[in-house]
Amino acid sequence: MKIDDREQMTENRHKNIYFLLSNFFFLFSFFCLLPSAFGKVYIDITSPAVQKLPISISTKDSSPAAKEIESIVMKDLEFTGMFSFVAPEVPGAEITAQMEVTVSNEITVLWSITDLIENKEVFRNRKAAPPKSIRAIAHSISNDIYKFVTEKEGAFRTKISYLIYASQGNKELHLMDWDGGNSIKLVPNGLTSSHAWLNNSLSLTYSSQRSREWKIYIFDLEAFRETVLFSSNGLNLVGNASPQDEVTFSSSRDGNSEIYAIGKDGGNIRKLTHSFGIDVSPKFSPDGSTIAFVSDRGGTPQIYVMDSNGRVPRRITFEGSNNTSPSWSPDGKWIAYTGMKDGKNQVFMIKFDGSSLRQLTVDGNNESPSFSPDGLFLAFDSDRDGKHGIYIMRINGEEQRRITPKDIKAMSPRWSPYLK
Repeated sequence: MKIDDREQMTENRHKNIYFLLSNFFFLFSFFCLLPSAFGKVYIDITSPAVQKLPISISTKDSSPAAKEIESIVMKDLEFTGMFSFVAPEVPGAEITAQMEVTVSNEITVLWSITDLIENKEVFRNRKAAPPKSIRAIAHSISNDIYKFVTEKEGAFRTKISYLIYASQGNKELHLMDWDGGNSIKLVPNGLTSSHAWLNNSLSLTYSSQRSREWKIYIFDLEAFRETVLFSSNGLNLVGNASPQDEVTFSSSRDGNSEIYAIGKDGGNIRKLTHSFGIDVSPKFSPDGSTIAFVSDRGGTPQIYVMDSNGRVPRRITFEGSNNTSPSWSPDGKWIAYTGMKDGKNQVFMIKFDGSSLRQLTVDGNNESPSFSPDGLFLAFDSDRDGKHGIYIMRINGEEQRRITPKDIKAMSPRWSPYLK
């Protein structure tokens, strides 16, 4: 291959790695272990679809563990929409990822990335873990490949919390990998409702009714125990947490449902709204400066935003008569929400100033959207298959995929921050 041709291919590679997902740009500028020939990559979801990066993935052995890891990695990368897969024995790939898997008392994986245009190895890593961590290893490999190409952290090692309908109307709080694997039960008792992640990624806050009293709890994932954050008469439903882990919630403690904020230690309670309407579902923006919430003060449930001190409330949704469940994008530019259209609930996105409204779902009832920490995907629940389940999709509405089993009724997903 001529040097000019090689340089042209490298230049084309820089131009062609795009991701059709939203209405804004992402500049990826993270540091990789070895220098990336791909450089900084801009993602523009307003552009037409462009050429995907051809990649081959292979393992040097055919053990069940190796094949499982290879399958998980390919599914992870395929969902991003950025890669096309080329069989290892077929020419055409620009990079190749190769894995060596050894299984004994633990699983050891050595993986490397080779730039086939430059004909050199550009990344190498090794990880050993117990066999039960095979999915975590696979997601780590996916993340390394994705980060090498984009210089941005991927969502492959994140978690999603969600609710499962159990016996006698109870809802259990569960936790799973971003793709639905490794589900575990966190809170089995009581009527659990709204829930959210604290920003340290090691704790969840949630509302639960026990002995006919609604309390707000914090669950420590490391210690695997819960503590009470807030308790009062009335209905107390948690919203989310600010970057400083101040928790916002709605409460009818004074008779009418209003918005409050409280420190994560249970102190410094602030009442933020004083409205004749019902104010619920408060969500801090990623920088903590603004709160989105739902209010019927104008006659029907609509999405509003206000300053974090409760001042300057302004309505941002005007289409539809029932708009609920706001969720901020990680950059604070967009709010996803549930809106009713033609008698069914659908997922919409709108800019925080009320412009650029777009509908993302069509089939069935779709509710409770939640952004991934990289801002490229949304989790939501849907009854399109007859029973409510958790789905994920790209934020342009593509690749809507169920990730919970069809034999359980699951709802209200909340995507974790990047895990520490």
